[in-house]
Amino acid sequence: MLYQKAIDKIIQQLDSMQRDARNYGLIHADLHSGNVVFNNGLPYPIDFGRCGYGYYLYDMAAALLELYPKHRRLLIQGYERIVKLGKDYIRDLECFFIMFMIENYCHHSSDIREIPSLIEEQKYALAYITEYINDRSFLFKVVEPIDPERIFNELEEAQSTDNPPDFVMPER
Repeated sequence: MLYQKAIDKIIQQLDSMQRDARNYGLIHADLHSGNVVFNNGLPYPIDFGRCGYGYYLYDMAAALLELYPKHRRLLIQGYERIVKLGKDYIRDLECFFIMFMIENYCHHSSDIREIPSLIEEQKYALAYITEYINDRSFLFKVVEPIDPERIFNELEEAQSTDNPPDFVMPER
């Protein structure tokens, strides 16, 4: 249910985004630390299997997923030395952050060896998704993990009482 709400919101945001030469074009589409090698101290992307056309911020969001909030800010500052970001860049980056995270889970869930780590990551994924669907910016703050059992218990209770579960978490 949370994942579906996030997907619905992503689709809505993508529909409202404007495409132009400054924000849309050829992207790697899987730009994370495992797909970058270094030669003579310079980074080079590898594995272009998902390469195609998309929003440039999608590649940045993929890279940000692995970083702590303070390092995310540094990456964005470095990027802005070359390209100035638009006024809604945080909202768009968070959309792509959640989108990339969900796509990664879909891709890796087919490998049974990865299931334990995917389950372990859900407490963080649910926290990010909850912030996202409740319109609370998360990119530059540490998000506290959510107990997945709490979510499942609320879903179970809602099904037995026909009341929708309340996934809105209080502000921290």
